[in-house]
Parts: sequence; C-alpha cells; structure tokens
Amino acid sequence: MGRMKQLSAEQMRKNVAKANKSSFLTKKASMGVYLIVLVLAVAARTIQLYNNMNFETGQYIDPSPLKNFPVMVIVPGMILITFILLAGSSKDKVLGSCILINPMRLRYDRLKKKIPAAAGYSSLLMALLVLAQIIFDFVDLVNKNKVIAEELTPEEAEDYSMLTGYTLGTFGLHFLMLCVMLNFIAMAVNIFKGEGISSGNCAALMLYPAWKIVDMMSIVSDNVAVSRSSELLYIILSYMTASLFFMNTARFFNGMEKKFTRFWMCFFGYASSILAAVSVIPRYILLLIPTGYEERLSMNIPSISDIGIVFMTITMVAVFWSTYVYRVMPRLSVGKRRWSRAPMNKQYLEIENIDIKPTE
Repeated sequence: MGRMKQLSAEQMRKNVAKANKSSFLTKKASMGVYLIVLVLAVAARTIQLYNNMNFETGQYIDPSPLKNFPVMVIVPGMILITFILLAGSSKDKVLGSCILINPMRLRYDRLKKKIPAAAGYSSLLMALLVLAQIIFDFVDLVNKNKVIAEELTPEEAEDYSMLTGYTLGTFGLHFLMLCVMLNFIAMAVNIFKGEGISSGNCAALMLYPAWKIVDMMSIVSDNVAVSRSSELLYIILSYMTASLFFMNTARFFNGMEKKFTRFWMCFFGYASSILAAVSVIPRYILLLIPTGYEERLSMNIPSISDIGIVFMTITMVAVFWSTYVYRVMPRLSVGKRRWSRAPMNKQYLEIENIDIKPTE
C-alpha cells in the first residue's frame, strides 16, 4: 500500500501557509459591508419616505423601481455579503507557539461558552423593549377609552372600564411577548455567567417567530393591501428575516447544525438588522423633522421592540468574528524543548506493506 510518515516542521509550516492563502477575503469583511449598507439604506429610506410617500394611503406616490432607493442599496449589498460569506476564508492564525483558532471553524459547544458580553447586553435591551411595547399597548388602550368616556354621561363613564377592548387574543399575544422577554433575560444571564446559550433558551427562541407570525397576520388583516409599493413591506420583511435568524440561531446553539446553518444564521442576521433599521429609524427621523409634519400624521409609528432586532441580530453574528480560541502548539525541535516524548518503535511511525486479501 503506502507509507505513513511524520511530517517535518518545514512541511507543516508550508501546509499552514497554504491554508491561510485559500482566499484573498475573510468572512469577517462582511461586517464592514454590512455597516456601509446599513447607513446608506437608512439614508435612502428616509429620503424615499420624505419625498415619495402618501401616508394617508400608505402607498408610494411614484411606485417606479427607479424611485425605490433602499432596494438599490440593499440588494447589491446583500449579494456582496453573500459572496463574502461563501467565498471568504476563516483562517486560523499561528503566532509563535500558539494557534488562534477562528470562531467560524469552532464546534458549536466550544463557541457556545465564548459569546461576548455585547450579545448579553443586546438580549437585555431586547427584553426591555418588549416590556416597553406591552406597557405602551396598555397606555394606548387606556387613552382611547378615556376619549370615549369623555363623551358619555357621568353615570355611564363611572361604569366604563378603561380596559374595554382588551380581548382574549390580545392577552394571548401579551403572554407570548412576556415569555419572549423572560427568555431574553435568561439568555443574558447565561451569557454573563459564561455558560452560553442553553438548550432551554434555544427551545424558547421559537416563541419569537410565533409572536412575529401573529404580528404579520395582524398587519395583513388590518390593511386592505400590502404590496411592493406599501410602507408596510419593510416591516413584514424585517419580521420574516428576524424569525428565520432566530430559528437558525436555535438550531446552531442546540447542536443541530447542518451544512449551511452558520451561513444562514449570518445571512439572516445581517438582513434582519438592515431591514429592521430601514423600517424603524427613518420613521423616527421623520417624527423629528418639523416641515411637512401634518402630512405624516397618519404614518404608522414603529413598534419600539423592533429597535432591538437591529442590535440583537448583529451582536449574535459577531460571535463568529470576535472569540478566537488560543491553543498552545508543542515544540518538537532540538534544544529548548517545551516537552519531550519517549522514543517510539519504528512500527508505530510507519505503516508498510499492508496486504489486503481480495474477497471472492
């Protein structure tokens, strides 16, 4: 057959150098492209809403594709990010007697315990914003009932409940949101304790897509049409991509990774962060612009919890770019040895003349 020999130090060095030259790009470069696309897309969406949106109908004034500036930024940007994620390398680094193992190539159980604190803070922010949205829902309901109560007689107003209109369906939605909030708090605690994301956290993450499916159904049922020229499109797209991101995140950290799980986790993380920013930030900017404010009175106010998507998704993607594992490489060179090994018999170092009897 053949002979198996121990590689020399020079050959090992050449192999490492060859592996590190596998691509002129690194997957981490996708983060830089993401930041550029995020800023340009938010600016483009702000201009589009300010100049080309009829908020009374919720449709663009000119639905021409040439006027859809955010799409012109997001589509090429996501194509470039996809190319970098697929064609870029995730190189290990060799420094003297140490090797820095790239997190993109680590097993999930090694990476699980090395989630940076930024992801924990984002989880807490997400939990806080979900709680704030629940509170705002109650405040909005009470304010509407106060307006109705003012038109009633004093006797009728006294018996009128400020929670009128709070249905069983609304209670179910708030209960789902409360469970999502508690899971993000538990994730943050586990991250700060250095235990990573647990299997229980992964299972509870499935509540987030369930919540957003309910939200999307509500948006569709409350509006006559949701088309490519609707202001609601980016809201729905951000919910869809965020749901897919958390599904892939749960699959990865629960040890159910498949061939492209890491790619989809990074891809949907970038996409959901960009789409959420495009959906939320420009509308808050328009609230601060005094000119033409009356024309925007019917604009949909962004859900405050959507802000958390911008940060939560990207800090989880950054896990793959920020947590190297250091491993000491033993030296076998003569003199100044870090360790020595006992001499081994030649038969353990070489395999010669292995005869294989053919089967009849």
